Amino acid sequence: MLRRKLALTSVFLRSAAVTVALALAAPAVALAAPDSGSADSGSSDFGSSQGPNIDPNNYAQDCPDVLMLAVSGATDSDADRNPLNEESQTIASNWVGNVTVPTGEVNAGSPGTVGWLYVPYASTYGVGFLDDVLTYQQTIDDGIASTNRLLDEYKTKCGDRTKFVLVGYSVGGEVLDRLAVEIGRRDPGALVTGDDIAGVMMIGSPYRPAGVPNFEDEPGQSRGGFMDQSPRDYGTLTDKVTWSCRPYDLACDAPADIEFLQLALEIISQMRMTLLNPVQTVSDFARAVTTIATRAIVDIATNKTWLESDETLLQVLVKVADVDYTVADQQAADALTPDQLLADLNWALGPGAETVEAKLRAEGEGLVDNNKGIVDVVLGPYLLIGFLQHLSYWYNDPNDGYEWESEKVVAWVTDLARTEREKENAPEVVTPEAPETAPEARLLPVPGTQTRVSDLGAFLESQGIPVPEGMFPPQYSTVPDPAASAPVPN
Repeated sequence: MLRRKLALTSVFLRSAAVTVALALAAPAVALAAPDSGSADSGSSDFGSSQGPNIDPNNYAQDCPDVLMLAVSGATDSDADRNPLNEESQTIASNWVGNVTVPTGEVNAGSPGTVGWLYVPYASTYGVGFLDDVLTYQQTIDDGIASTNRLLDEYKTKCGDRTKFVLVGYSVGGEVLDRLAVEIGRRDPGALVTGDDIAGVMMIGSPYRPAGVPNFEDEPGQSRGGFMDQSPRDYGTLTDKVTWSCRPYDLACDAPADIEFLQLALEIISQMRMTLLNPVQTVSDFARAVTTIATRAIVDIATNKTWLESDETLLQVLVKVADVDYTVADQQAADALTPDQLLADLNWALGPGAETVEAKLRAEGEGLVDNNKGIVDVVLGPYLLIGFLQHLSYWYNDPNDGYEWESEKVVAWVTDLARTEREKENAPEVVTPEAPETAPEARLLPVPGTQTRVSDLGAFLESQGIPVPEGMFPPQYSTVPDPAASAPVPN
């Protein structure tokens, strides 16, 4: 019990330190040459004459069986970070280092099994105190580009000798979500494809689809991320993508029906909020709102059945606010003219006024239902324990009797590395060539999947506190089949 109290006290202290840590990011150093064994070869502008602090069990400078690319959360990296250097970017912690270094220790007896790189990117919430920063969404783009660069570099160097494992936390989870969708759809002839990826782990991801099973049967939830909960097509990576999410972690376990909150977060994610430059903040807000409004007008104008549909204006705004939004009918959008828009406006104010009014009345009636989850956020335990849960993935103590999420991820990566090594050493089996077929793409989550709904028992278990059997009977939710509720055409 004393160990448990000390562990939780440590997490609380870390969470309190994060705010202070924003202004205390440690200076980064330049990237060491991947095949260089010393600090003097490959680069001349290290932050120290002694070179980077490379863990002795990290074989990233060679071509290990598995190379882990770790994408840190916000404030825990920067664009100039040395991918090989073991350093805490803030006084709180090098969070993903609680997976990388222990994985190296576990595999120390098998040299060359694993290596890891910390993806350098400008990880920021878009909040700056004295200096200008990138917006949150620009941070995501930076993380995707940096991860792709490292993948291409090592694929060119190592070929099929090395498989990649992608691990992302918080903002890094969103980076990997978008990257996984893109890699899973790549042409088979691309340099890096889904075949090169051994696994993708997203921890506390704000883009976690609602209803997906939690990693390794962790107690948890059928809910999804607070930025976007919709199912996504990961193509060839569908069976390799997994999530780790703690109950009531608002980032990945948010209630459904929070459209106003999602719209506000999308707008904020496109803004730079610098303390000494409020004019820039206002300008960014105006730009984001104008862009979203313009997209909404085009989306509605090119959807001739919108007035008869169940889609609300708020749902349109949430949809078009996403940075990856593309209009459904691009040809109609390209052909849209100011005269056509004026004609549509005149119709809405004249002959179509009754139809428009009926649509708005119906939308007003459904507004409460579409945002009822916000009440759960305010009145539920999210504001009390949500931030704590978001920071509680990282703890490694084999003697405390509880297997924390970071320990499970270490075992998961080790198992993937073992599998890849066994493949490498297995005798070649010649089989008749089968005609190539494109992998069947499917959306996650799979209809019919059962997952446990967040409850007090799940929260206590996630903190390593034993729960007497039967005290909190688990509740399960089944992912519905959209086709079963689809309207029947007349």
